[in-house]
Amino acid sequence: MKVLVATHSYSGNGAAVMLLAIIEHWVKDLGWTVDVLLDLDAEVPDELVRTGACVFNTADPRSYDFALVNTLISGHYVDQLAPHVRTVFWVHEGDTVLLGSSATPAKWRSLFQQPWKNVFQTRWQSESVFATFLLRVPPERIACVRNGLPALPTNLVPAANPSGKKRIVFLGGVYGRKRPQDLVDAVIALGRNDVECIFVGPTEQIETIGHDHVEKIRARPDLFKLAGQLGRTDGLAVLASADIFCLPSGDESQPIAPLEAATLGVPCVLTDLAPYAAIWRHGENCLMQPVGDSALLRWNLEALLGDTTIRARLVDNAKALAGRFSIGAFQQHFTAEMPV
Repeated sequence: MKVLVATHSYSGNGAAVMLLAIIEHWVKDLGWTVDVLLDLDAEVPDELVRTGACVFNTADPRSYDFALVNTLISGHYVDQLAPHVRTVFWVHEGDTVLLGSSATPAKWRSLFQQPWKNVFQTRWQSESVFATFLLRVPPERIACVRNGLPALPTNLVPAANPSGKKRIVFLGGVYGRKRPQDLVDAVIALGRNDVECIFVGPTEQIETIGHDHVEKIRARPDLFKLAGQLGRTDGLAVLASADIFCLPSGDESQPIAPLEAATLGVPCVLTDLAPYAAIWRHGENCLMQPVGDSALLRWNLEALLGDTTIRARLVDNAKALAGRFSIGAFQQHFTAEMPV
């Protein structure tokens, strides 16, 4: 098989990590040829190089067996590729993208009607968020394949912690949808000098969290650190050094960062989101609060910092949960949905 892949990013987010995992499986395990589109002036991430894929800035879609377009952000590639080659559209986003979109309903319907198949992580996406735009799409052209957890780097060494402070780590883009501003307020409200909070992820859109919160971060270098975007190994090294992982997002589909934290034995504090139902459970394998509730978020952080019994229970149950998300099962199920 010869496959063409297009996306907005090959590193720095969960959608990219999952894409690299499937590309590597196709190239190294199945022996397929995978070509990826990337601008000539863009840096080729080491993680992409290791998959064995070939990088091009242009390609003739008619010379491929099928194309894979990754994320709604890259939806313009559907318009370019679908008329010429069977195209699979892999949608990782939730409802925030709709709320912030200026596209007409007709444009959304066209986006989902053109692909040979639309693949989601959760039925919440296909049956709730985007259901209106999928009404005229035949059921056989809609699939749901939940993410697996790509193998963690071998011999992962936790990042150094010279301050000796208890460490709260946020892993993801530092922008409005992820609501790091709620974590900022909660950490300040803790009023502790033995805690630090590290934000690992791209900061190009940090102003979307609000200028006041950006200033709060900058005013307390003793409390907050912006690590920026790191490669997966370096990011996981910081996560492995954490006492708590916190993802206070207002919207997610199926993020892999909480599963990574669980595998590393780091307890999770999450928001109570619809796609987490029956997976992440408050008091069982994580602690949760409603979106935007920084007061309850502060309480959850305090509980994990001070109660070893709660912490141990959550860590044990979360490790068991992570074991259910086999990367091999994901690769098999995802590949089965392709036009092969």
